[in-house]
Amino acid sequence: MRVLLTGSTGRLGGAFLSLWGKDPACELITPTRQELDLSEPEKVRSFLRQAEFDLLVNPAAITNLEECPNNPELTRRVNTDSPQVMAEVCQEKGARLVHFSTDYVFSGEQPGMKTEQDTTEPVNMYGESKLAAERAVMEADESALVCRVSWLFGPTPAGRPYHLDNVLKRAEACEVQDLIADKFAMPTYTHDIVDWVELLLRAQGSGIYHLCNSGEPESWYSSAKNVCELAGKSGYEVDASHLVATSINDAVFFSEKRPVHTTMAPARMMAEGIATPRHWLDAAEAYLKMR
Repeated sequence: MRVLLTGSTGRLGGAFLSLWGKDPACELITPTRQELDLSEPEKVRSFLRQAEFDLLVNPAAITNLEECPNNPELTRRVNTDSPQVMAEVCQEKGARLVHFSTDYVFSGEQPGMKTEQDTTEPVNMYGESKLAAERAVMEADESALVCRVSWLFGPTPAGRPYHLDNVLKRAEACEVQDLIADKFAMPTYTHDIVDWVELLLRAQGSGIYHLCNSGEPESWYSSAKNVCELAGKSGYEVDASHLVATSINDAVFFSEKRPVHTTMAPARMMAEGIATPRHWLDAAEAYLKMR
C-alpha cells in the first residue's frame, strides 16, 4: 500500500512515520513542506493529482491558537482549503483519506464527555478552521475518515516535547510548576492513534470518530500529578511536591480563548466494536518504559 503522509516531522505525523515506516507492506511517501505547501491549495491539487498513492494521511495543520487570528488567510488555506482539496482528489482517484481534527471544535461550556453526536461550536479561529475542514472533507468525500484527537503524548520530534515530557523533566529537577487545574481534556497516546487508524481502515470506517484513550477528564495539573506518581513507580526520580494548581483565568500568556471542557469519549469506535481504548495512564506507563 502506498501511503502519502503529510506533516511527517510533526508530533502525530512522526508517530505514523515511526510505526508504518517499519512495515514492509507500506510504502511511505513523505513530501517536504516545500514539495507540498498546504498554504497553496491549488498547488496541493496539482501535486496530489500527479502522485501515486492509495491512502492519504493528513495530520498537518496550523495548531498554534495565537497564530491563527494573526494570519487568518493562511489559517484558512492550510487548515480548511487544502484538506478540502485532498478530499476532492482522493474522491477522483478512489484513494482513502484520513484527516485529523480536534476537540477544539466544541465550545467547552458544559462538563462531561463529548461524543461524535454532540453539538460543535468552536470558540476560537483554530477550532472554526478545523470544523470547516471537517464539513468540507465529508462533503467532498463521503468515504473519508475524520479523526478528532486531543492532548497528545508520545515520542517527540527533536525540540518539540509534549506537556508530560516537560512535567517529568522539571519534576526531576525539583522545579516549581504552575499548572492549570480548571481546563479539562483527555491525554492520548500517539502510538495508540496509529493503531486505531489501522483498525478503522480495515473496518472500512468513514465519517467522524473520536480517537482518544479512556479515563476521567484531566487538567494539566491533575495529569501531571498522576504521571509523576506513575513515573515514581517506574523508577524515575521525580519530585511532585512543587506542582502548583492555577486557573486558566490567570493564564495571561493566552490571547485566544480556550474551551474548558473538551474531554472526548471514543463512543463510536466502541459502539461499532472496532476498539476499546485503554486508560490513558496505561498508555502513559507504556510510553515511560520506552522513553
